[in-house]
Order: sequence, then C-alpha cells, then structure tokens
Amino acid sequence: MRRIIGSLLALSCITAYPVHANDEDKWWFDIEVMLFARDTAVSDMAERFERQQVLSTPNTDWDLLTEYYQPDITMVYNSLPVCNAPTSPLWAEAPSQEEILREYYIEPEPEEPALDDQAGLVENGQVISDEPFVLADEAAHGIQASENTFGEPEPDIIPPAPGAIAAYWLSFNLNEQQLSPVRVKRRPLNCVTPTEPSLNPQSWQWPQPDLYVPPRQQTPLYVHGADFKRANGPHLLPTNQLTQDDIYTSIRWRKGIERLAHFSWRQQVKFGQDKAETLRLFAGQNFAQQFTQNGDLRPQQLTPGDEASSEQNAELAEPEDTFFAELNQRLSNPQPISFAGMMAPPETNDDGNTQSDIKRLSPIWELDGFIQIYLKYINRVPYLHINSELFYRQPVLSATSLPGAAPAYELVSIPFSQQRRVISTQLHYFDHPLFGMLVQIRRYDRPAAPQPAEEQD
Repeated sequence: MRRIIGSLLALSCITAYPVHANDEDKWWFDIEVMLFARDTAVSDMAERFERQQVLSTPNTDWDLLTEYYQPDITMVYNSLPVCNAPTSPLWAEAPSQEEILREYYIEPEPEEPALDDQAGLVENGQVISDEPFVLADEAAHGIQASENTFGEPEPDIIPPAPGAIAAYWLSFNLNEQQLSPVRVKRRPLNCVTPTEPSLNPQSWQWPQPDLYVPPRQQTPLYVHGADFKRANGPHLLPTNQLTQDDIYTSIRWRKGIERLAHFSWRQQVKFGQDKAETLRLFAGQNFAQQFTQNGDLRPQQLTPGDEASSEQNAELAEPEDTFFAELNQRLSNPQPISFAGMMAPPETNDDGNTQSDIKRLSPIWELDGFIQIYLKYINRVPYLHINSELFYRQPVLSATSLPGAAPAYELVSIPFSQQRRVISTQLHYFDHPLFGMLVQIRRYDRPAAPQPAEEQD
C-alpha cells in the first residue's frame, strides 16, 4: 500500500508543473461588440428613465479604446533625433568661415598717428616743417581754407515723418508682436527641436514637450487593432477578425438606427465576478465642448465665420478684459443652475489637474460604460457571464427654462445595466429603447509557447 501511495505522489509531482504552465493558455476568448443608437428623443417617450447626476468617466480595469484614440507618444518622441544635429556621434561638424568670423572675430582698435607726423621736427626751439615755403597771401589763403576744411558744418535736422511717429507711439504703447501677423512655423515631424534650460531662482529647468493627443469629436465606426497570437494581456483585434460585419452593414439601411462602433478584442476570462476585469466601452459623439460634466450647457462659442472676423478685428483692437463681456452675456440670457452643478467640484483633466482650457476637458461620450466577462460554475459546468453597465447621453430641452428667454438645453445620461449568462458563438442582444448592443464571444485556441533551443536539441 505504501508503494502505491508513493508512486501516486511521485506521479503528481511530475505532472504538477505542466498543468500549471498550461493554465495561462486556457480560457482565452475573442469578444465582438456592435453598438448603435436609435433615432428617438428622450422627451418623446412616455417612459421615465433614471438619470445619472454627474457624467463622470467610469472607473474600469482596462481602457483599450482610450489608449487607441489617445496613445502615449513619449517613447516615439524620445526616439526621434535632434534636428540639425551632427550625423557623427563622436565629432561635431566643422563650422563654416562665416560662422567663425561672426562668432569670434573682433574689430581692431584704430591706431593714433605718431607725434613726429603731426608736429614735424623741432630744432633750437623752432618748429621746422617738412613742407616747402609759401608766400604770405598763399599762407593766409591756406589758413582760411584749413578753417573751412576742419570746421564742423551744422547738421540739417530732418523731422520724422508722421507715419514714423505713429509707429513709434504704437511700439511704445503696444507690444510689437500684436502689430505683426501671427505665423505658425512648420515643425518637422521626423526630428525634435533642441531646447535650452531656463534658470529659475533655485535651479535649472528644462521645458517639457506637450505630447498631449486631443480626443476625437466622433469615434470611427471601426477600430483597427493587431492580431497577437500570444499576447500577455487584452488587445484590440484587426477588422479581418470581425465575423458579424454583414449584420453591422445591414443596420446601416435600417430606418431610425445609427451605427456607433464595431470592434473586437481578445482577453483571458477568469472564474468569478470578483476576480474578472472590467473593460471600458464608449462610442459616438463627444459632448465635452458643448456641455459640462454636470450636464449644463457651456457658454456659446463663436461660429467659424465669426471666429475669422474676430481674428481680423483683434489685430486693430486693443486687448480688453473678457470678464465683463461674459458677465453681460450671462445676464442677458439668465439660466437656472442645478443644485448638483453648484455643489460639484471643478472639472479636472484626465491626469487629475484642475482644467481651465476647454480643449483639455475629459471627453463626454454619447455612449459610455463598461463590460465584464467572467466564468462561473453551474452544476460543475463552466458558463460564460456578461455584466454590463452603459450610459447613453442625449441633449434635451431643459425643463427649468425661464419663460420668454432663449431655449436652454441640458445633457441627460440614461443608465442601462444587465447581467446574463451567455453561450459562446451565439449572438446576444442587449436592447434598450434608446440604444442597443450586440455581443458575440468566441473561444480562442492559444498556440503553445515555443520551446527553448536547448530542449529542441
């Protein structure tokens, strides 16, 4: 009996490592998602939906779409060469003769003539000139000529022209940069412009490049990823891995339905909802420039035609404070402020810093949320489960608009949560009166890891 138990223990120790090594290759799936919206207004529906108070970004474990639309280009920037740098890593390029003269040439000082050249010879207290003798009348004429020659004539004062006087006045009262047209210098994309440090009161600081990639105003219908056979984490797949493109194309011809996005990704699915990761899904229009995170309408911006005319007039107009102009605009069109908007903290960037520039605001997508896929044993059989929560945003006419004033709009966010058990290779439909989602999960057979060269020999 002891021999049997010993052999079983030895067999379990031999087979334990291969089973543990193959766990990383199990339970990989390709998930394909189609998102679309219905041409239905929230105010036209009799059903009243629950609304999200703050249009915040969902907190998820994975955000593949943001990394795709707003990639981190720090490594690309650091790998670029410096513009106009020497090609040799050891020796600098020899400067030209003009550069040497311009940098190192010093003008010689003028030499004064010698005393003998000015006064002539002195013998016995008398000055003997080298010049020949001249007559008295010739000498007097020469003295008069010398006085006329060495005498400084009175300069003619020419007053500046009126245009020059006006230019002096403008350059003194205004900055010269405001008078000159603004021209954006073309920046080469295959090299990095060298920067110089600036001396602060305490230390030297190098200027940091602005590598921010602004978000899109509208997401594309397709996402182009890459097919990594043995990726260690989740990643987006190329469009040739989409198997339901016929259905997505047919939605285009359906009346009252707008396609938002169609993409797929690959991930390893874990057992248990508490251990499974959440992945962010978003698509559609970006409302960040029109509405705040509380759903309130931002101050109206100028149209492209008005912006062009204002830029032309700005060169002739003096700079003025825009505080009173914005105050008068808001007083002429008063709008009520919601309690949530009054108590909400200031809007922040993606990195958490307080945001003052509208171009750096966090995007507010038309459809935003997350999806979570996990495995769960039911009667000792593993089943796939989907847990999702999506928020659909739509501008509607504000119910608190004052009578006689211009119509005010607000951005409402409708939540939609569902959790269900699904079967792989089947197409599952998550339906809502305002939008919808189609999901298909397919098993992916991950190829085995290549064997090391020593084991192959």
